[in-house]
Amino acid sequence: MNTITLGKTEIIVNKNGFGALPIQRINKNEARTLLRKAYDNGINFFDTARFYTDSEEKIGYALNDVRDKICIASKTMTTKVIEFWEQLNTSLRLLKTDYLDIYQFHNPAF
Repeated sequence: MNTITLGKTEIIVNKNGFGALPIQRINKNEARTLLRKAYDNGINFFDTARFYTDSEEKIGYALNDVRDKICIASKTMTTKVIEFWEQLNTSLRLLKTDYLDIYQFHNPAF
């Protein structure tokens, strides 16, 4: 599988990552099966967001045992400092991790 370096970071991921928006439409066990299949077939970049309902929880459920082998990006829609930290902490808890590789502002108006 082809890899790329994200911008000026040293983060190297698959060119084709897993966008988690659609897994909010399937149940937790189906999501686990799909996420594990992606991981088992070489996907190491998973993109999610607080706004994607339960996708963070499903990623945490499915991939917490391989956390050190994957890159997780998440996003927040807030521009308020307190909400930023609250959402980050919620994301970390649901993803069952103590860090995100990338944390982004999701479609900011500024």
